[in-house]
Amino acid sequence: MKRIFALLLVCMLSSNCVLARDYAKLQIKELKHAQKYNTADKYFQNKEISKKYDVSAVKNVNIKDPKILKLSSYEEISDADYKKKMASDEEKYAKIEKSLKANRTDNFNAQAKGEDFNKVYRIAEHIIRANNLDYITWRVGIYKDSDTPNAYSTNANYVAISTSLYDTFANNDDALALVIGHEMGHNLLGHQQRKVKTIHSLQKLTRLIKLGNGGAVIAYVAKKRKLLIDAKNMEYAADIEGAKLAAKAGYNLDKGSKLLSFINSLPEYREYDSDHPIGKHRLENFYDNRKYFTEDQWAEIGKYNIYNSEVMPVKISSDRRSVYIGASEDDASSDLSYRPESMEDVYLRFAYKSYLNGEFNKADGYFNKYFGINSSNAIAYLYASYNSQADYEKTKGKSHLEKAKEYINKAKNLDKNNKYINEQYDELNTL
Repeated sequence: MKRIFALLLVCMLSSNCVLARDYAKLQIKELKHAQKYNTADKYFQNKEISKKYDVSAVKNVNIKDPKILKLSSYEEISDADYKKKMASDEEKYAKIEKSLKANRTDNFNAQAKGEDFNKVYRIAEHIIRANNLDYITWRVGIYKDSDTPNAYSTNANYVAISTSLYDTFANNDDALALVIGHEMGHNLLGHQQRKVKTIHSLQKLTRLIKLGNGGAVIAYVAKKRKLLIDAKNMEYAADIEGAKLAAKAGYNLDKGSKLLSFINSLPEYREYDSDHPIGKHRLENFYDNRKYFTEDQWAEIGKYNIYNSEVMPVKISSDRRSVYIGASEDDASSDLSYRPESMEDVYLRFAYKSYLNGEFNKADGYFNKYFGINSSNAIAYLYASYNSQADYEKTKGKSHLEKAKEYINKAKNLDKNNKYINEQYDELNTL
């Protein structure tokens, strides 16, 4: 007892007689931590990561692209016609903005301000129209959370953004478009349904474990691990789907990517135990997939869809914390409504962009997967021929030249009168 008392006395005296610290050394020690944890470097890591996936310099290869490979059916709208349509729409938007601002309340705990509702409405409405998502009503909410920048979606077509995240990007509509697009992407890709199915399986296993089933324990651990892996993969998929939705609506993905830079600068937990990937991996996913985006075509598709649709009505929701954007009053045609890319679309897009990026082996693999689904697309065979010819010019491998001729023969059999097919056929037969 005396020893314990003596130790306590020493501790008390030492705390009252602290020697002067070397605060300069302390600062040096802290700055060592800053080399790893400082948020500025992590925010600007965006530029470093984007360089890793830059394919702008394809050298010493003749890339042919007559711009005749369309990945979707649409008509190009002239700039003059589109501006005229937008001017007409702006008059309607002005009335809606006035109406939303009139629904203002002084109690910010109950309701966001009208101008904030108007901003998320305009972004969401543009995404909905550009992507033919007006077959169902959407709700977009702003909920009070000053500390946690976050957003979520539910299977009730509800997208919610925290005030912290909203305020961070209040002056960056492109980033907010990626937020809204990401959450819509979760809904459109059926992620909630996938998670619910797995959670129900875990609940069944929990009941078996309580009954003493030893095998259920192993199954539970494996299923729990799979849920975390699937959840991260769904985040990657929603990031890309959201970017596609935003690109069709004409939003700038370069400016929008600041959202992912910001996420990368936030505190991180161990990715192994989390249902979200770390920010760096989300940036890498974004830039790796962006190499295969067809942003020019997507923007034209969005313009076409917006031009052929009308401004969508909006009202403050019954919960007073969100707005709902009404579905089209006309019965939506399933043929004209949004669909996630089919595997046929995906393979052709990746084949086309791999070719343009100079990734010829990868492109040939995607073309072959595409032809396994659709063997009647003459233009696709033309581009497959371009790809194999480029590979031949790069490697001088005779097998690539033979494959180029095989592809162009198939293209010619499908369309004997196509100018570009005939030019490629004649050129290859001189080699």
